[in-house]
Amino acid sequence: MSLIAGPPAAESPAAAPPEHNVTGVDYADRCHLPYAGPLIDIHAHVTVTGPDDPPGPPLGSTGPGSSTAPAEVMLDAAGEFGVVHTVSMCLPDQIPVLRDRFGDRLSFNGWISKHADEPEDAAYRLLDRFLEQGVRMLKFWSAPRGRPWGMVVDAPWRIEVLRRARAAGLRVVMVHVADPDVLFRTRYADARTFRTKDDQYPPFERLMVEFPDVTWIGAHLGGDPEHPDHLERLLERYPNLYLDTSGTKWLVREASARAGAIRSLVCRYPDRFLFGTDLVTRYPLPRDHYVSRYWCQRTLWESGWEGPSPIADPEHAPGPGCTPTPTLRGLGLPRDVLEKLYFGNASRILHNA
Repeated sequence: MSLIAGPPAAESPAAAPPEHNVTGVDYADRCHLPYAGPLIDIHAHVTVTGPDDPPGPPLGSTGPGSSTAPAEVMLDAAGEFGVVHTVSMCLPDQIPVLRDRFGDRLSFNGWISKHADEPEDAAYRLLDRFLEQGVRMLKFWSAPRGRPWGMVVDAPWRIEVLRRARAAGLRVVMVHVADPDVLFRTRYADARTFRTKDDQYPPFERLMVEFPDVTWIGAHLGGDPEHPDHLERLLERYPNLYLDTSGTKWLVREASARAGAIRSLVCRYPDRFLFGTDLVTRYPLPRDHYVSRYWCQRTLWESGWEGPSPIADPEHAPGPGCTPTPTLRGLGLPRDVLEKLYFGNASRILHNA
């Protein structure tokens, strides 16, 4: 029998922390969240979903194994954070199923899109399907990556959609007009294909001029939390423009870095901001995925909390000595401003829609 020891057993690699909590923060600790009133999430994707969902839009499915169970998980987490109503973007065929299951906890935003090789009539038929379901709001997704296949805000078929929607009495339109600055240095570096970030806005402004009776919602702080001065110019120029707070990783990274300027902007225009998350029900996301976004959003807007964001952020490029995730720096908005941001402004828009 040999007395020579063999090589030590290899240690099992430590499991990587989940993307929704890379710092190990205790999401049950909410002592720093003073607001106790209701919230409306104006920008989310609550869907019927299942294991065969496509990785990207259109979101959700109605195929075998599809279920409202993930939506139940998400809305349960939302309720825990005070969200009493959520505006969802989903396929028109899913609306009756979700409405039957969740009642007035949900209303719906019609996401109008079409493939480049589809005729313009495809968008008009989609509008009709949403109108048949009683949708009172539309969404124009116009991220720069959609430019090569015609997804600009003021495409002729979108202008016609607006005209038809207005004729049907619809007066609220949400627009995703731009993406983070960091993507214009990386993914969108080819300005001949994607244009510059500044180039994204004239088409949007054209529509706001042409349709002044429409209530416009600029998703993700108008696509430009990096430049509060630009957001202020837009708010001054277009009195029917509102900005939502959706896009948690993006907002945590960029609003925290400009906490003073963003706080001052929101406090100067308290009637023009709307709470939103951009959360998407996916199969089978854990409950803490949803919890993490509600926790970070509320921490950002209402508290003085400061520390590394608990959510993994692949667009964050930490410098020497920086934490692997961006700093989350709470803005500590006043109570009266929070009441408008979280509930009052959206309630007014939805009531008038």
